[in-house]
Amino acid sequence: MKHLYLTLLFSTLLFSNEAEILTNTKKEIIQLKKEQIKEKEQINKYNWVSDITANASVSKDKEDIQSQDFSLSFSQDIYRFGGISSQIEYSKHLKNYEALSLDISTKEDVSTIYTLLVDIKLNDISLKKNILNQANTYIDLIQKKSEYKAGELGISDLNEVIMTKNSLKETEKTLELTLKKNINTLKQYTNKNYSSIPLSKLKLMSKKIFLEKASAVKSAFYDTKLNKSSLDIKKSDYLPKLSLTGKYGYKDGDSIDGDDYYNYGLAVSMPFSYTSKNDIQKSKLEYLISKKNLQKQKDDISLTYNEVLLSLKNYEQKIALALNDIKLYEELLAINKQEYEAGYKTMDDIETLENSKKIRNLDVESYKLGVQKELINLYSKIL
Repeated sequence: MKHLYLTLLFSTLLFSNEAEILTNTKKEIIQLKKEQIKEKEQINKYNWVSDITANASVSKDKEDIQSQDFSLSFSQDIYRFGGISSQIEYSKHLKNYEALSLDISTKEDVSTIYTLLVDIKLNDISLKKNILNQANTYIDLIQKKSEYKAGELGISDLNEVIMTKNSLKETEKTLELTLKKNINTLKQYTNKNYSSIPLSKLKLMSKKIFLEKASAVKSAFYDTKLNKSSLDIKKSDYLPKLSLTGKYGYKDGDSIDGDDYYNYGLAVSMPFSYTSKNDIQKSKLEYLISKKNLQKQKDDISLTYNEVLLSLKNYEQKIALALNDIKLYEELLAINKQEYEAGYKTMDDIETLENSKKIRNLDVESYKLGVQKELINLYSKIL
């Protein structure tokens, strides 16, 4: 188990330098959002604390007697049947939820960078395969033209090879465009040149660790905590509350000498609302929905892991097939080289087999990159 956690930690560190690899603008936005989350926590944490109100008035009566009144007053709730503690809990859970959401967003951006790096490498491999296929098609075209001129081949067969050649050329242009687009998209996420970013090899983590660290599950968990605190706050809103009230002021005027005054006391109040039951039930339903969503996220993330396993198994089978083909091409090359030396085969036959072998080697590279792409997707979903 210790080895599994060390492997996960090592692979996670290799997988992402987190915000460091992102563009300066993105890093600045992340930092500003972190500060915003802290400020928001303080606002929500002390939301139950009432403001002190300053009042000032100047008035005249019908006899033109002027008076002035200046005062400070407050009304502070000191007991709300758990509403105050629930408000403090809510601020804590909201901070955790928003901080986690920011981490998830950051990791998604980092994941996008590494996914694009894989796509760029896959584009490069596809271009290399295309060039090799064009080379084989050119050899086939020369042979078909010779056979056609000798009357051994119909025009439809020759035309088919020509169409294949043209199609491969068009595919090459499409692949070049896709490569340029991927490189350009990468620039939206990082200032680094794609060739300078190392693409580290990831390893498959255990399902147990994946489920424990799944960010979607953590997010759903904090969402249930938020909705539970909201429900508790909502319940307390319709229960009696005890408040401390106070006022201190100074009054002056034409008919009175300046004098200060004060008063303080306790007040009990309770709202009566026709829709209070509906309001509380709405909050309760939101809480119950969030609990169900938490279970759904656990089920979904388990299915996600299983789907990745299926994809990895598929790539494993494709690699095995490609390796078998490579072994077969090596055997055929050995035979054809002997027959070429004996004058029974042409160099075109050898070149075609060599190109086909290279194509299958490139297939193996692309399948291995496909494995890494699946693992990048997996690692992007944990924190």
